Amino acid sequence: MNDSLPLRAPAYVRHFDKLVDLALAAITVVVFVAAALATFVQTPWDGAIQLALVLAVLVLFRRRWPMLVLLLSVAAIFVYHLASWSPAGWIWPASVAYFTAAATPRVRWVAAVGIAQLIYSAIDARWIIDRNLTRYLLHTVGEGLLLAILIGAGLAYAATLRWQERRHSAD
Repeated sequence: MNDSLPLRAPAYVRHFDKLVDLALAAITVVVFVAAALATFVQTPWDGAIQLALVLAVLVLFRRRWPMLVLLLSVAAIFVYHLASWSPAGWIWPASVAYFTAAATPRVRWVAAVGIAQLIYSAIDARWIIDRNLTRYLLHTVGEGLLLAILIGAGLAYAATLRWQERRHSAD
């Protein structure tokens, strides 16, 4: 009996991964457009749908190029916020990209990108301070907490995969 692992994952595993990525892409579109509409964006055709579609397409490439997908997602969010006013968040639209990139050995760069994005978000939202300090704090702290959770979850996922590999190789 041969207990060696095949060089390539079984077809059902590869197809499942593709289905997961398609589902995450669809969820990205639906949730971002819904959030944009819920935050009183006048029309989603002024950039929200376009950004949602860009982020969704990027999700489809997250496994192959996690850092590139993260950087392009962050860049797309910056362009969206610069081109049109929106109270939509800065970190959560790229949640899948942050989680995936955090599961790689480049987690320090992921944290650096996230911190830079948070700093810019906090500066960009400073006008809220005069109107509603609580909203500003919730926005800034909430985005930071979400970033920490996404990076922590990515690290935990990577650690679990490493543990499973070691356990399997020991058997």
